[in-house]
Amino acid sequence: MTLADASDASTAVDGRADVFQVRVAESPSAFQDWPRTDRAAAARCHVFQCADILDVWLDTIGAARRIRALFVGVFDSTGRTVMLLPLGIERIRGVRVLGFLDGTVVDYSQPVLFPAASKLDAVAMKRLWPKIRAALPGFDVAIFDKMPTEVCGRSNPLMHLGVVRMPESGHVMSLPESREDLEKRIPVSKRHVRYMRQLAKDHAVGLEVAASPEQARQFLDDMIENKTRKFHETRVPGFEIPGKRAFYDEATRRLANLAPIHLSAVRAGDTVVASHWGLVYDDRFYFLMTAYAGGAWRKFSPGRILNDELIRWCHGQGYRWFDFGIGDEAYKDEYCDLVIPLHVAAIPVTLRGRLYVQAGAILKWLRASRLWQRLRPYKWILLRRLEGGKSTGAGGEAA
Repeated sequence: MTLADASDASTAVDGRADVFQVRVAESPSAFQDWPRTDRAAAARCHVFQCADILDVWLDTIGAARRIRALFVGVFDSTGRTVMLLPLGIERIRGVRVLGFLDGTVVDYSQPVLFPAASKLDAVAMKRLWPKIRAALPGFDVAIFDKMPTEVCGRSNPLMHLGVVRMPESGHVMSLPESREDLEKRIPVSKRHVRYMRQLAKDHAVGLEVAASPEQARQFLDDMIENKTRKFHETRVPGFEIPGKRAFYDEATRRLANLAPIHLSAVRAGDTVVASHWGLVYDDRFYFLMTAYAGGAWRKFSPGRILNDELIRWCHGQGYRWFDFGIGDEAYKDEYCDLVIPLHVAAIPVTLRGRLYVQAGAILKWLRASRLWQRLRPYKWILLRRLEGGKSTGAGGEAA
């Protein structure tokens, strides 16, 4: 269903006047060239912007958070698609916030970019942004975060909206052609080699990639069990985030051919000691969510085994990029040769939006304080207790 159509004259980089048309719809299916993970397209994007992933997102996180999804298409004067934007409006403390569709399950956010997007320089974006804004329902502030400067060599035009660098970056390992060169790139420590020998002496150790929907479901259940334990131990937000658990469940169930969904596990004998849920798209492997067995298994560094074996598997499958995603964990520096700087644009359009941006700046300062870091985990302890109370019936058993 189309919500709005608009057009305006914008000046392209070569000085010619092009009429950019803007159309807004409630679903990516309203645009026939919106890319899917199983269909090649002229567009360039990350897997998170593909229509089949977005459909799952709408039914889980979008529904749980009551986000009004708004899919925006920008077209040139000949009707060619220039870019597509998966956006949504969410009310946060009474403020209408426009942003990319995320909910903590997306590492990179940006438009879907077509060849004609090269026309969108700073001058063109200055004219186009008001038309996009006019075609959308009312909002107080636009927050476009986790934005890379480009995707596969195609520049991100939203970088012209006044961005600042985010504190975290994306990290990627390029996979060389030969196996010999790959092995040189995989970090090795004497401690890791010693523990691997110990583990292999008593157990058959190997990577298993899910080959059926049933096996994928089992790997997901194992991973969520271990991941939930880790969330509790580290006192950080986990599956309490609205719709997050449902997103992984539904994506694994609905995309049952296991592409783009990828589930794998490292077994030591009959025990799953590490597991992974990720995505694959084109020649890129997205390393997204991992979990590891606790107790005595920890000393064997199951996470390191999982990393190394998945990288070898990806190389054997012909992938060119192993994407470790957002986050500046030190171990990524041992593997990755590419860093992806990420940016955020905060664009208030009302007084309430300006106050929201100012409050966000203050909150960012507070979160960097020692007191905040000490108190932060207790928020999630309280949340988990409240959620546990909601899921318990009158007789004291889980409902």
